[in-house]
Amino acid sequence: MSFSRQRVTNALFNQRFLLGVYVPLILEFLVFAIYTALRGIKLDVTWLIYLVIWILIFLAPALFFYIISPMFIYFICGIGKEYETSLRKNIDSLFIFSDDVDGVNTKQKIKIEKSIEEKLIPQLVKEVRGLYIDSYVSRTKESKKENLLSSFESLLLFSVIWSIFSMANFIGVIILHFRTISFDFIIIDKIDNPINVAIFASLFAIFIILSNIIAMYSIRRLRKLILKTLPIVVYVDEEEQIKQSNYIRALSQFPIENLVGDRLLRKHSRRIDPIYQQEFSESLGEALRIYSRNQVAKQQAWRIYKPILDELKVTAKQTAVIKDRFFDSPIYEIARDVFNYEHEVNSLKTDIEYVKNRLKMWDKISEEEHATALVFLFRSTEQLFKSLIDRFDAPVEIYTNFSMILQFLKDKGMIFEKEEKAFDTIRKKRNNLVHQSGRVISIKKKEIEEFLESLERTLLTVENHFKGEEKGKDT
Repeated sequence: MSFSRQRVTNALFNQRFLLGVYVPLILEFLVFAIYTALRGIKLDVTWLIYLVIWILIFLAPALFFYIISPMFIYFICGIGKEYETSLRKNIDSLFIFSDDVDGVNTKQKIKIEKSIEEKLIPQLVKEVRGLYIDSYVSRTKESKKENLLSSFESLLLFSVIWSIFSMANFIGVIILHFRTISFDFIIIDKIDNPINVAIFASLFAIFIILSNIIAMYSIRRLRKLILKTLPIVVYVDEEEQIKQSNYIRALSQFPIENLVGDRLLRKHSRRIDPIYQQEFSESLGEALRIYSRNQVAKQQAWRIYKPILDELKVTAKQTAVIKDRFFDSPIYEIARDVFNYEHEVNSLKTDIEYVKNRLKMWDKISEEEHATALVFLFRSTEQLFKSLIDRFDAPVEIYTNFSMILQFLKDKGMIFEKEEKAFDTIRKKRNNLVHQSGRVISIKKKEIEEFLESLERTLLTVENHFKGEEKGKDT
């Protein structure tokens, strides 16, 4: 099948075309048919012919509206403005990463931020419209998000078109109370009874209100869904990623042997395997699509971003740090080299992202939640450092003492005084929480942030140490 023929087929049998554009036209015909029946005119087989003629007459206009519908949805939802707002709001999280010791200073940050706002963001926003229009036509609906997106697009088109028809019907009913509406091919009789006018007008007014409510709700959902399904640079909700990763891990760890036993499992493996394959294919497929879209988007954006950094004379070392962070922070990759098992990396990531999410609402959450965040962060860091000192053949007696672990890592050049101070502050507060239960411990947001920054700097130092070891072996 040629591309043009496939495009026409997709349009004719697409739910957005059928439900979003054509169903309102059919409903409008039914409204006129019901009105005619209420006027005492008998509906016979000829009305089916009228329906077919009605469908054929509006086929070309419906197709035309469907062709321009992606542009209509893009502008009515304000996708460009929504994306621009999101980028400007998360400039530091997406592009600059000035919290790192090798990152940019405050003066450089101001210059880079200005250039990003004036040069990078407008170009990224400009590409969104074309990406959305392309995806609108060529969407395969392989993922749940794409199916959901198509459903809300259909709902928006339906509500807008039906609202327009309902408004026209509302005005028409009022006019019919005073005069007959006549065309060359049809005459609509006058409605003399004011009660009937009030009933029909109220009915169409309700349709208008409901259609507008549905349209506004669809617009709000589409603003988020469209940005999530396009290959563009967006701020990723870490909590959603963690949930997805946890779901995939839960599938792999499901104790089916305990439920059915090894004998039955072997006997019915042909029935059970397809179930696992389906669940894994859906979850892994979605995870792969999200990852690939994100990486493709960042590669395209980096082509624009890198010249901006060069123009501002950002050093090669600083640019390298920004690039590493831009293409996802290397923290977890470094941790993967330190830990012996993958589940330890996942545990570290889960705890750190949990703490980061709590930091966003630190002033709104309770002291108990502050304490929980601290305990989670300390727990994962302690396990990470224990795995790290394994690499240096540390004495056995220091494993149970976090202060001794810090001193050992300091002697090895993995942490410095600033990091040691940040780690030790949280260590003391954690000990107070454990050994002085019932006592209220004040935990400041800045202390947690400094701990996270110190952990990140430590891991980058560890990475440089590992790279140095590898170079030494090669030579």
